[in-house]
Amino acid sequence: LAKKVDTIEEGFEEVGEPAAIDYKFDGMRAQLHKKGDEVQIFTRRLENVTEQFPDVKTAIKNNIDSNKCIVDAEIVAYNPNDGSTIPFQQLSKRIKRKYDIQRLKEEIPVEVRPFDLIYENGSKLEEEYQDRWKHLEQIVEEEKREIRMADHRETSDPEKVQELQQKSLSKGHEGIMMKSLEAEYKPGNRVGYMVKLKPVMETLDLAIIGAKWSEGRRSGWLGRLKLGCWDKNEQEYLMIGRMATGLTDEQLEEITEKLKPLVVEEKGREVKVKPEVIIEAEYEEIQKSPNYDSGYALRFPRMKQFREDKDEADSLGKVENLYDSQ
Repeated sequence: LAKKVDTIEEGFEEVGEPAAIDYKFDGMRAQLHKKGDEVQIFTRRLENVTEQFPDVKTAIKNNIDSNKCIVDAEIVAYNPNDGSTIPFQQLSKRIKRKYDIQRLKEEIPVEVRPFDLIYENGSKLEEEYQDRWKHLEQIVEEEKREIRMADHRETSDPEKVQELQQKSLSKGHEGIMMKSLEAEYKPGNRVGYMVKLKPVMETLDLAIIGAKWSEGRRSGWLGRLKLGCWDKNEQEYLMIGRMATGLTDEQLEEITEKLKPLVVEEKGREVKVKPEVIIEAEYEEIQKSPNYDSGYALRFPRMKQFREDKDEADSLGKVENLYDSQ
């Protein structure tokens, strides 16, 4: 299994930069074997589950342009009504079931997400990951809700890594993997090859105290949210960070609807709002900062959910305690 790291910087130290950033899916790891029209599907423990996944078999047969290959992939279940991710716990019903296969196929449909190539008319084990990825892209013919390459980006930018981590978690997956672009395929041994970025620390419930009108494609929506914690002594909100990346279009639309009636001041694109919208925020760490009046800054904050049940944010005291306990 991949080593876990606490920070993006630690991840880059382990695997080098630029690195490949891939989604860590909440699905079933699978090894897909194709030889002519014959397809076999194995779990990570090499249990043959071909019969349980006739839909995967069809996708591999029709959408992988190779006579003989072995592909590493994640099989991810989705809700047939809205396309949202179904947790592995439910997908596991399909793995164990030897009957009612057609019914389960309709109730728990799956999408194949290839992420590595082990063999294609010859072993790929000693090729660099970046070359295996390019080769894999060439033989996979994508088809939505059938088979799509894993979400993947090559970057040295910590903010882009954090954005992918946030998007992955918001879609119900487990975060991201950081992989060395130059690494050979190493089953079992993951040192210096890939790391998993740990989920963030204990969450904070914070008030949105300001925002900024977006530009470009997202113009008309409020983004770059200013987050505040409650100072009991001064009886006021103090800024502790800005949530600038990783928000989905749906989240931005909902945030704008909630904030528009609360705007009390506008200066250019910046707006100040009544602190009535509370969100649960995750983050990588708390740092001391002279830039915000709280004296602290959240590193890479991201939104987990709205807290409709709360009308006051967490206190500055709680922030100080969390900072001391890091």
